[in-house]
Amino acid sequence: MRRKPPLPLALVLSLTKSVVLLVVVALGFGLIGGGQVTASPGPDGADQIEERSAVIERAMAEHECSTTGFAAGVIPRSALIRRDDRVRQVSFDEGWEIVTGEAPGVLIAVCLGELAMPRTSGVPAS
Repeated sequence: MRRKPPLPLALVLSLTKSVVLLVVVALGFGLIGGGQVTASPGPDGADQIEERSAVIERAMAEHECSTTGFAAGVIPRSALIRRDDRVRQVSFDEGWEIVTGEAPGVLIAVCLGELAMPRTSGVPAS
């Protein structure tokens, strides 16, 4: 039989997990740490940025993603990342490798949705 930890300890653990997830997402977006990233749009720059934003928003809705994390105890199953000028859905572990610097790319969001079937092409990213 499995014992439950005391309520104060359970609350501290849940709060700690939530704070760690928020820091991970903030690091992924470059909100804390790192330098400023600039992008120069192409000839039809505004249209490309709007199209890419719409694609990312659709992917976030489809895979139940969040840029700020989820409630304590909720474990994401996948992540949206930007790598090689493409937005991709990857496993949460691959998203974590980006946050820790073990893999290239930028974490966009963490998702509750299962990892979709691998695709041969991604969505152009800004």
